[in-house]
Amino acid sequence: MQNSLNPWQWTIGTALRLALAVILVVTALTLPAAAQETEEPEEGETFEEEITVTSRKREETVQDVPFSVAAQTEENLRARGAESIEDISANVAGFNVQNLGPGQSQVAMRGISSGQIVRDQPGVKEQVGIYLDESVISLSLFTPDLDLFDMNRVEVLRGPQGTLFGSGSLSGTVRYITNQPEIGVSDSVGEFSLSTITDGGVGGSVKVATNVPLGDTSALRLTAYYTSYGGFMDALQPDFSVDEDVNTGDRTGIRLAIRAEPNENLTITPRIIYQELDMDGWNRIDVFNILANPFTTSRPPVTLGERQLFTQFEEDTTDDFLLADLNIEYSFGDKVFTSITSITDRDITVIRDATA
Repeated sequence: MQNSLNPWQWTIGTALRLALAVILVVTALTLPAAAQETEEPEEGETFEEEITVTSRKREETVQDVPFSVAAQTEENLRARGAESIEDISANVAGFNVQNLGPGQSQVAMRGISSGQIVRDQPGVKEQVGIYLDESVISLSLFTPDLDLFDMNRVEVLRGPQGTLFGSGSLSGTVRYITNQPEIGVSDSVGEFSLSTITDGGVGGSVKVATNVPLGDTSALRLTAYYTSYGGFMDALQPDFSVDEDVNTGDRTGIRLAIRAEPNENLTITPRIIYQELDMDGWNRIDVFNILANPFTTSRPPVTLGERQLFTQFEEDTTDDFLLADLNIEYSFGDKVFTSITSITDRDITVIRDATA
């Protein structure tokens, strides 16, 4: 069985890759070369890192929040090489991610999730809310697997959060907080990585972000990334040939935000986010090996290897995610009125060999 993208999807994906290549070249030419000096602390001097969060819709330190919050800053994420929500869960107690591959995750907080479901059923409500800044993006299954590059921080709120985040946050909430456009600041950052897998494929990534002033009262921030996933699962075919590294794939995304401050009281931030995920197979093993079932064949049983599975056709997964939102803030003295308007369009196609 073949899974083909329609012309609109092909055009968007190709345009994203071309745009990413152009952005990378421009960023490389404009990045300033600077040497960093490290200050040695004086004897007896100590440093305390204060992390500011917005878990209760206002800025406060982690110590002042009256419930369990785990906040990982941009520096922490970069130091750990964190790229996905699964990497976040590895460092937060009580937060678990069941992952069958990029874009195929179900999250649980304190042991509570939507339960065993085989697809994103409309009648099954998510139990862990996932937010990108102030816009909700969670589903009961296939939680959007956003790249963590250029994230200011990720907040994990453990325990019921229905008062502030609605019915989909029964067991907790995860908040991705992105870096916002900075007015009057011209800055660019980028990173490149290359990875290899023992007895598997080769992967890598290229990511760039740039902040550009647009006059005295507005600024633009553009983030673009591309990640190639090396495969490590081999698929045994009906003719007993082996397709190697079938779970390869790639992720391409772009985030574009503009921040405008017409006056000292009003802030307007429109934004658009698009991410395209294409996977050629699943990160799974066959616990029940139908090739070794004595009731379905008279030939000798076939033993699968440690990282082998049996499939009769390609098990592709495509996930196209589009989010457009508008954030308007107006200050009345020490009070702030905030309006969030968002629209999400997500197209998920999953092909799975369910032959028994």
